[in-house]
Order: sequence, then C-alpha cells, then structure tokens
Amino acid sequence: RMKYIFKTLVLLTVAISLLSCDGVSPDKVVAQTWLNVNNITSHYSPNFFRNLQEMKSKDNITVVRNNELVKGTAVEYVKQYVITPVVEAQKKVEQLPAKEDTKEIITASLEVYKYGRAVFENEYIAIATMMDEGKPEDEIYTAIEKLYIVHDPVMQKKLDSLDELIFPYAKKHKIRLKTYGKGL
Repeated sequence: RMKYIFKTLVLLTVAISLLSCDGVSPDKVVAQTWLNVNNITSHYSPNFFRNLQEMKSKDNITVVRNNELVKGTAVEYVKQYVITPVVEAQKKVEQLPAKEDTKEIITASLEVYKYGRAVFENEYIAIATMMDEGKPEDEIYTAIEKLYIVHDPVMQKKLDSLDELIFPYAKKHKIRLKTYGKGL
C-alpha cells in the first residue's frame, strides 16, 4: 500500500510539474523576441520608401481587399504590409511568459516593437499620405531624411540593447544565431 501511495505521489508531482510548465522553449523566445524583429528592420530603411515611390509612380501598389489583390494606395500598403505584421509579432511577444532569464529580453524586444510601430504608424503613414497626395518629391525626400535623422540613434540603441541580452541567452541555450552586418 505504501508503494502505491509513493508511485501515485511521484506521478502526481510529474503531472503537476508538466502542467505548470508554460512550454515556451528558448528557441521560441529567440524567434519571437529577436528574429521576428525583422518585421521592423526589413522595412525600417530609406530603400522601403524608394521601392514604394517606384511602385506608386508605376501605379503598381497592390493590397489585399476582400480577399482579392487590388490596386491600392501607399497608405494602405504601409498599413497592410508594414504595420499589421509588426502588431501581430508584438502580440506574440506580449504573450510570452516572463521568466527570470527572459523578462529583460521580452522588455527589450517590446521596446523595439513599440518604437518601430510608433514610427510606422506616424511618420510612415504621413510620408505615404504625402505620396498619395502627389506632394513634390523633394518634400517627400526631406520628410524621409528627417525621419531617419531623428529615429536612427534611438532605434539603434534599442536594437543594441536587445542584442546584448539575446546573445548570452542564446549561447546559454546553445542556439546559434547568425548576424549579417551590424547596424540598421
């Protein structure tokens, strides 16, 4: 009878520990807090605007509306292909459970997401609106240049802070990370 109680207690302890574990692997933490930041860095570039202006000049901006690919505006393009993926990725990071070794990483990642999202929702939309309204190119270029002069130092600092936390975490969990050059 004592053996049966002991086995039941051990089984119960294992079951409780498995259920109480949130199941978030270090790989998932790295993917959602660091790798998915490419939703920001891939669009945070003057090249994004060059490409958007080129598409606009050729009347070649396409967006999805009612499950159909249709011609759209620069503002619609920014909302759909830049802001929406950032919002979705940010939500995933917000849902990660903050543990002792991930709390700072999650906070740093959210700082990048929140800052990038604010730039996209404000300056990017403003510049896309200028494009849609047919403002002069030099006015648009001035706005683009100002955006990066103002935001690059802050964005770089936030990205560096995240890197400083994620690389030791990844090393600790034997996750190989590759970087391609430093900076924005």
